[in-house]
Amino acid sequence: MVVVRDPGAMDRSSSSGNDRVPDPNGIRRSLLRDAVFLKLLENVLRGVYRRGQRLRLDDIARDMQVSRTPVREALVPLESLRLVSVQRYVGVVVAPWSVGQMVERLRVARAMIADPAPGCQGVDEPFDAHVLRSCLTEAGALVEVGAWYLRRRGAIVSADWLVAQRAVLDTFFTDDVAVANGIDAVVGRRARVQQVERAAAAAERGQLDVCASELLALAEDLIALPDRFRSAA
Repeated sequence: MVVVRDPGAMDRSSSSGNDRVPDPNGIRRSLLRDAVFLKLLENVLRGVYRRGQRLRLDDIARDMQVSRTPVREALVPLESLRLVSVQRYVGVVVAPWSVGQMVERLRVARAMIADPAPGCQGVDEPFDAHVLRSCLTEAGALVEVGAWYLRRRGAIVSADWLVAQRAVLDTFFTDDVAVANGIDAVVGRRARVQQVERAAAAAERGQLDVCASELLALAEDLIALPDRFRSAA
């Protein structure tokens, strides 16, 4: 069974005990919350919601045809990613985020992979390539393989931080969002996909140094993408 690890550290579990049957209503609620989160994230990154724009919770809920509750819950991880600010009496304010901040997330990820800071013994877990099926882009794959690598090196805190960035990085490098930010994400994709494949293959074999080398090369290419390839649009 493939476990899809959602970015933003959003817990889908509605049960606190291992032997309890999950509440179907709780599962549906979490799925709705996650769907609203991803739509809000895309709207922010594509510029549908402009930087500095003020939004009312009721308006967002009405546009998405959902109640206020999943919107309110979805705004929590979005605010933790510093893409919006929820202010009393004001509403939701879109943060003045930039492409440079997205690149900075990749720089931090690269630094963590290049020099893991172990805080405990490494987790001896095999790499399951099936997790990559849920990735939209090479950036999402970088997060998944990179987080596994960091856990193996004992850098659990770094791995958790990286996992929390998956939604924003994976979405940002999708074609439509990239074009909206003046980036042609198609250029060089084949080479980046091959880097992902080599990193994943090395991870499956337990070749940590080879895996790290491929991840660092992939991170470098993604970091260079905004400046190197600009969309004509």
